[in-house]
Amino acid sequence: MILALETSCDDTSVALVDLTGAILFHRSLSQISLHAPFGGVVPELASRTHALHLPRLVEEAFRESGREISELSAAALTIGPGLSGGLLAAIAYLKGLCFFSRIPLIPVHHVRAHLRVAVGSLDEIPPEALGLVVSGGHTHLYRLSRWPDLELLARTTDDAAGEAFDKGAKALGLSYPGGPEIERLASRHEGPVDRLVKSIQTPSSFDMSFSGLKTAFVSLVSREGKEPERQPFLAASCQEAIISHIIDRVGKALRHFHPPALLVGGGVAANGAFRKALEALCGETGVSLHVAPRPLCGDNAVMVALMGLEIFRSGQFSSFPYDEIGPRPRWDED
Repeated sequence: MILALETSCDDTSVALVDLTGAILFHRSLSQISLHAPFGGVVPELASRTHALHLPRLVEEAFRESGREISELSAAALTIGPGLSGGLLAAIAYLKGLCFFSRIPLIPVHHVRAHLRVAVGSLDEIPPEALGLVVSGGHTHLYRLSRWPDLELLARTTDDAAGEAFDKGAKALGLSYPGGPEIERLASRHEGPVDRLVKSIQTPSSFDMSFSGLKTAFVSLVSREGKEPERQPFLAASCQEAIISHIIDRVGKALRHFHPPALLVGGGVAANGAFRKALEALCGETGVSLHVAPRPLCGDNAVMVALMGLEIFRSGQFSSFPYDEIGPRPRWDED
């Protein structure tokens, strides 16, 4: 049995899986209401809240599953990339929990975990597949020559896609986080949208950039106004601009590299319009598409548990006194 913790940003998540990968327990506590007044995640507040919630969630995991800590084969946790305070909250807690029983610890790469949960098993990840992680903190495109090796092909040169959604929602006076609010309003619009920016220049033809889209959208809102009857059109314009830019750059990569499959994870992958656009692109290019299930697109401990299980099977865990376990906030390109 594997215990897994995910605290890389503002969701406190705990999961238990058995050695077949079956989920015995999974629960996440959102901090949205805490950070909403600030319009974004406050790292210090997030880390203190993780430290407060983790003991209770882990206790619930064992009580509700009817299992004991002594039954653990190992414990997995995200050590990066992420916010330093959040990573440290889980590291400190889990080292203390596992200390006396000498339970092995498994360090998990946050981005790999997002891609891992896009497939049911590792057999579905062929060599030379591409992986796309799109969230509030990441917009990264990778080449997977052989799982779990990641070769960074492209990334955003400024804002992440999820951050662009948040800023678009803020311009409309919508609540945080902005992605679900933009999607909700956009679904009410039928007809043409404003294209915002027709051409975006980046150092690489696969790289992405969202700052220009944000500026153009703020100007559009200023011209159109925020009246309720105009908000669906504005939200649809924002959503279409972000999605079409990602699809354009990913499409170029698919046509250049001709991968057998595309894996997609991250919170933005829960967006219905984005999922449909990915399906259309992969259908057009003949690429097999694997997108994380909607409940597992955002940060969650199940993806950490499944990634941790694969690492445990390979024997790459950290034994007591866990000297190799420490935060790696910018563990982006390893």
